[in-house]
Amino acid sequence: MATITTYVQAVGGQGNPGRKPYLVEREVDLVAEGPAPSTADVLQVLSIPANTMIMAAGVEVLEVAVQNTGTDATVDVGTSTDDDEWVVAFDIDGAAVGAYGPISAAATTQIDGAANTLDLTFAGTGASFTAGKLRVFAMLMDVDGMGGSKTAAEVARDQV
Repeated sequence: MATITTYVQAVGGQGNPGRKPYLVEREVDLVAEGPAPSTADVLQVLSIPANTMIMAAGVEVLEVAVQNTGTDATVDVGTSTDDDEWVVAFDIDGAAVGAYGPISAAATTQIDGAANTLDLTFAGTGASFTAGKLRVFAMLMDVDGMGGSKTAAEVARDQV
């Protein structure tokens, strides 16, 4: 019995033009968007394409959140699959500018075969915000198939 190794390829990642992780982000103006913590509003913030791995996600305070009434606004960061996968109950009206929501100890990567969104889920007692801006971000990587063979094709050369 012979062992044929003709088809063995070296193990390793894709080189250029292989896929690489990339950052997406969006600034959320709480006054303009108008989420109500008292009714657990959900803001769909970032579009996540199908077959994309969410490697990490989070939220940063750009401007202190101030509510019309109440002082207990929090946000979760997640998707429709798990609404608090990355950040759980981050106190946005008690956080200083530049503060990041703590990443959940249970946070993992997530891949969905269908398109999804990265969401902010609000909780608290206030009905609206009079000030506040957040930056929502995610590290993504396209994990869809590379499409076709990456081996060289045989061609006839030097024909006149």
